[in-house]
Amino acid sequence: MKVLFVNVTRKKYIQTHYYPLAFGYLVSYCERFGKKFEYSYAERLDKTVLQNFQPNVIALTSVSENYNLARQYAQLAKKTDNKIKVVIGGVHISAIPNSLDKNMDVGVVGEGEQTFLELLRNNFDVNDKIKGIVYHDGDVLCQTEQRPLVKPLDAIPHPNRGMFRGIREQYLFTSRGCPYKCVFCFSSRFWKEVRFHSPRYVAEEIRQINRQFQSSHLRIYDDTFVLDTERVEQIKDLVKDLKLTYSIQARANLITEELVKILKEMKVVTVGIGFESHAPKVLEYLQKGNTPKDNQRAVDILRKHKIRVHGSFIRDVPIETKQDLKTTHNFIRQNNIPYDMYRLRGYPGTPIYDGSEDWDSFAVYRYVPMTVRIKEFLVRTKRLLRTTQTAYS
Repeated sequence: MKVLFVNVTRKKYIQTHYYPLAFGYLVSYCERFGKKFEYSYAERLDKTVLQNFQPNVIALTSVSENYNLARQYAQLAKKTDNKIKVVIGGVHISAIPNSLDKNMDVGVVGEGEQTFLELLRNNFDVNDKIKGIVYHDGDVLCQTEQRPLVKPLDAIPHPNRGMFRGIREQYLFTSRGCPYKCVFCFSSRFWKEVRFHSPRYVAEEIRQINRQFQSSHLRIYDDTFVLDTERVEQIKDLVKDLKLTYSIQARANLITEELVKILKEMKVVTVGIGFESHAPKVLEYLQKGNTPKDNQRAVDILRKHKIRVHGSFIRDVPIETKQDLKTTHNFIRQNNIPYDMYRLRGYPGTPIYDGSEDWDSFAVYRYVPMTVRIKEFLVRTKRLLRTTQTAYS
């Protein structure tokens, strides 16, 4: 069995800055349960890629804005060799299973490790006994029973990072899920509940990355890494001997003096926070769970401990006025916060999804001043050069 994993992207920086660990988890999970297979990874699919690898299965992952491209890939695969099985997973097909294209044999809905293993064992021949899938049976679209989540989360081994060629910034997840219900976010709907890897599991993965890539900096990409302060401290104690710095994501309402002291000891240098807005009614509309008071307190505590803050904000909210946007910009300017500003989108699977099937319209729109674009380019170039020199020294 030869599986070609394809990350369906349009070569945007936001989509290609990291390798998709979802594929790495699939490979390591299958191997743990004795199902080894030949695999390759690609970020585009054309006749040359197909001829060179000659896969039996093409496994796609796609967000909504790239779904039309995923459909083109599936069509190309079937035209090249109708015996190739095409499977797709990821947030889009999980949010809208009934969008499964006729050239796709099966869609994996929700968490994929156990489902993919079962499909692999069944040579990707589908039936209604396999939980967590959607497929075509003639002209009928069939969806099977939802698959339970893997518990404990440590039952999923560390992802296989060796499957990705080339050097990119390294990151990891220490949990899955989010307890918050922001109206614009699919994360809590996709994962259903929050599960944590144990501190020991996390520390082992960090050490593994450090050995394999000689990294000096690591990004922890969880939605809720700081949800449990005691757990963060346990992880910190297990990796304190490593010469690593970290970037993490956090929520403004969870930032406390106690937590930030631990983050400082862990050598966290940057905390990214989705403030989204500084206008109370906009935050309430977004069901964000933080207030302007939380926003300011978070900035003050992090700056006090000399940890960098990077903000993420959303504009074009239906109820937002010019004054609301001005309030947010004043907060950014007065606190001198580096930030990203995004246009609100009603993505599939979220409460504000309007039922549109114009998948191209779901492209992420980021407002970026030219000065910021230049600065980001220089930072990325410097980081890539430093990482390359470290890896080959």
